[in-house]
This record gives sequence, structure tokens and C-alpha cells, in this order.
Amino acid sequence: MDDVAPLPDVEIGEIIGMLEYLKEEGGRTDIYEIADDENLEIDDLVPIIKVASLLGFVRVENGDLILTDLGKELIEGDENKRKLIFKEALKKLPAFKKVIGLLLSNPNHTIDKSDLLNLLMQEMPKDEALDTLKSLINLGRYAELIGYNPEDKEIYLDQLNQDSEEEEIK
Repeated sequence: MDDVAPLPDVEIGEIIGMLEYLKEEGGRTDIYEIADDENLEIDDLVPIIKVASLLGFVRVENGDLILTDLGKELIEGDENKRKLIFKEALKKLPAFKKVIGLLLSNPNHTIDKSDLLNLLMQEMPKDEALDTLKSLINLGRYAELIGYNPEDKEIYLDQLNQDSEEEEIK
């Protein structure tokens, strides 16, 4: 799990809401104005900005948050288009590349949630590993890239896309 940076645990709706706010503001606004207008503490906004930035939906410049073309395409798309954009963006993140690689290397394309958490804890403190695991599951499920079976506590490669994922990873 080398080179896996922690991912904050944020909700899809928080990311989309921030992108829609940015679009309404003309695609650029001061980060502190977002916090004020949305009644958020800056500490609550930073993780949302971090994930949106990692995914390429926004960029930060001189204290301003700027909506990228990809971010604009995301919020203008229907739900299927949004999922596809998220999926493609997630596949570029080191954490998702590693998880997909682990899933592909396992004959049944699954990994136990606790095993993945243990691997993450080798790279980062437990709190960050827990947040990263939640983020991997939540973002991955939304994008239909990976799935999670709560009964078996297993993470699995989305079977509908398994063949195309194997080709793209190779």
C-alpha cells in the first residue's frame, strides 16, 4: 500500500453541493466566503475541498476555490454521467489503484474490510486509515467501481465492470 495518501471521509452530496455553489458564484470564490455562506466551519470545508481537488473537480489558487472544466461537466451531467466522471477520477487516485490491484489479485476479487484497514494502518495513523477506508467504500460504491457487502464485511470489485477494469489496469 505504498504511496497511499489518506483520504478524508466526505459525502458525495457535500462535494456536489460545493461544486454547485461554485457554479452559482461564477466558478470562483474565496474559500472563507463558502464557509460563511454555507454556515460551515472551515475545518469542515477543508476535507471536502481536498477530495474535490484530488479528483480534479476544483483547484485552489490564492485562497480562492476555482471550479475546473471537469467539475463543471460533473454538475451539469445527469446521475449516470456523474457516476462515470467520478469513476474515471477515482481510478487515477493511488488509493483506488492499490485497492483495485488487490481485488484483481485475489481469485474471488474480494478483500476483507479488516484486512484492508490493517494494510492502510501500515501507511497512516489509525484515525486516517479509518477515514480512508470509509471514503474508499463510499466513493467507490457511488461510482460503481467497488462494492461492499456489510454481511460478510467484504469489499469487492464491481462485477458489472470487472472485465473492463482488468483491461484498463493492465
